[in-house]
Amino acid sequence: MRVATGSRYGLEPDANEEWDRILPKHGHLVHIASTPTATPEPHTVTLFHQLRCLQIVREQYLSPPTNPITSRTRHCMNYLRQTLYCRLNMGLESVEDAEGRAARDYDAVCRDWTKLYDEADRNQAAFSSWKERQ
Repeated sequence: MRVATGSRYGLEPDANEEWDRILPKHGHLVHIASTPTATPEPHTVTLFHQLRCLQIVREQYLSPPTNPITSRTRHCMNYLRQTLYCRLNMGLESVEDAEGRAARDYDAVCRDWTKLYDEADRNQAAFSSWKERQ
């Protein structure tokens, strides 16, 4: 994947629709049963938790400055900090380009996240089917 400065997922209010599509269509929860006969328990996939936290921080950023920082925003800032420490990327990035701006133009090897979204959708469909049979 090419990591570069871009215009996607901006902080502007007109980017809301794009941010709303960042999670699977049924949300960030998946339901896992410990045995075939157990009741499925809700979980969140770490990637989805991280993306949801980015949404929450963005919403706080866009809120009027008089609004107090929410406990959810505090949780997310701490959670994202811990995630960065625990899954750190020790690669090197250029600090500045010729104009003195942060340089974001390099190749990165990423995992295929589309399979994760597909599996989350499959899980939600299976959970919905399970609920109907109860």
